[in-house]
Amino acid sequence: MCGTLPKRWVLTIMAMFGAMSLAFLRFNLSSAIVEMVDVGSQDFNDSAMGNSSDLQSEFTWDANQQGVALGSYFYGYSISQVFAAWCGRHFGRARVIGICSIVASILTIMIPVLLRIHFGVFIAARICIGALWGSFFTLMHGLFGVWSPVDERGKHLSIQMTGAPLAMAIGFPLNGYLAEDCGWQYPFICTGSVGLVWSAIWLLIIHESPNEHPRIHPDEKQLINTSIGEEVETDRTHNVEWVEILKSPRVWSIIVASFLEHMPTYLALLLPTYIENVFHLGVKESSFLSCIPLITRAVAYFTLGWIVDAIIAKGYRASTVRKAVYFTGNLLAAMALVALTRATTSVAATMLLFSLQEAASTVTATGIKASVIDMAPGFSGVIFAIMNSSGSLMGFITPQYAGILREANSAEPNKAWEVLFLTSAASYIVASIIFVVFGPSRVEPWAKKENAETDETEPLKP
Repeated sequence: MCGTLPKRWVLTIMAMFGAMSLAFLRFNLSSAIVEMVDVGSQDFNDSAMGNSSDLQSEFTWDANQQGVALGSYFYGYSISQVFAAWCGRHFGRARVIGICSIVASILTIMIPVLLRIHFGVFIAARICIGALWGSFFTLMHGLFGVWSPVDERGKHLSIQMTGAPLAMAIGFPLNGYLAEDCGWQYPFICTGSVGLVWSAIWLLIIHESPNEHPRIHPDEKQLINTSIGEEVETDRTHNVEWVEILKSPRVWSIIVASFLEHMPTYLALLLPTYIENVFHLGVKESSFLSCIPLITRAVAYFTLGWIVDAIIAKGYRASTVRKAVYFTGNLLAAMALVALTRATTSVAATMLLFSLQEAASTVTATGIKASVIDMAPGFSGVIFAIMNSSGSLMGFITPQYAGILREANSAEPNKAWEVLFLTSAASYIVASIIFVVFGPSRVEPWAKKENAETDETEPLKP
C-alpha cells in the first residue's frame, strides 16, 4: 500500500484506521454496560462497583452512575487537547499520537483488573484513556494542515471521520456478542489489542510532513507545497498567535457552534441503552440495531467529502459551500430528531430516523472542521484543540443529562428520551445559525506568513 499510494493518502487511510481504533476504545463500554449492569436498577451496592470477587456478576449502577461511567472518558478527552497540540508542535504530531495510543490501549486491556480494584480506579483509568486519545483529532488536523492540498481537504477529513462510525458499526454488535457470550471483560481486551497493533504500524510508516518523508515522490511534494504554501511546513517553529486566536470572533463562532452540535453527536453513546429501554431488547439485538445508523453515517461521510470538494473545484467559494452544506445537513438532522419523539412504537421507524440523523450530521467534517484548516492552516491543530475541547464537554454532559432525565421521569421513561431529542434538535439549529452568520469566510490575516503576497481579504478558494 505504502509503495504505490501517494503518501498523503497513506496518512489519510491510517488516520481512518486510527479513528476506528479511537472509537473502539471510546465506545466499548456502551455495549459492555448492557451486559455489565442491571439497567433497570436504581439501587446502589458498593460491592457491585468493583469490590465483588465475581467478575461475571452484574453491576447495580443507577442511571446517574451509568452516566458517569459512560461520560468519564470525555472528562480527560476534553481537557487534554490544547496540551496535546502543544506537545505535537514541540515533539512531533505523529510521534505523540503513536505514543498516546500505546498507553491508552494498555490501560484499556487492564480495565477488568482496575474495575475489580474499585469503581473509582476504573473511572480514573477511563479519564486517562480519554486524555491520551484527546491528542488524535487535534494533531491530525495539524498533520492535514501540512499534508492536505486545499481542494482535497474535504475528502481527507471525510475519510478520516468515516473511521469512527465504521468502528462503532462493527464494535457495537461485536462487543455485544463478546460481552454476552464470553464475558463483559472481552470488549476491553479485544479493542485494546487492536489499538496496540495500529499504534505500531503508525509509528513505523507515518512522518511529520512532506519535506521530512524519506520516500515521497518529488511531484507529490511539489503539489502539496504549491497548494498550501511551504511556510506552513515550519509552523511548529512559530509562536502561536494566542491573543489573535482568542480575540477572533470567527474562532469563537466555531467554538460555540461545535459545542452545541456535539450534544446530538453523542447520542450514539446512548443508542444501545435507548433501544433496550424503549423496545426491551437484549444486548445482542440492541447492539446490532445500533450499528445500522452508524453504517449510514460512514457512507455519508465518505460521499459528502467528495461531493463538496468537487463543487469547490468548480470555482465556488469554499466558505459559501461549507456553510450551505452545514446548515442544510443540520436542519435535516434536527427534523429527524423531532420525528423520533413520535416513533417509540416502531423499531423500523426509529432506525430509519436515527440513520437520517447520523447521515445528515456528517456535514460537520466538510463544514466546521474543514473551515478550521481553511482559516488558519498553520495553526489549525491549536484552534481545533480549543474547538474540540468545547465540543467534547458534551461527551459527559449528554450521558449525565440523559441519566438525570431518566431518573426524573422513571414513571414515564419515554418522556425523558423525548426531552433529550428535542434539546438536541434545538442544538443543531442554533449551531447552524451561529456558523452561517459568524463563521470564517477567508484566511485570517494573523494566520498568514508575514511576507505573504496575497491580499489579506482573499476569500477561501481552492
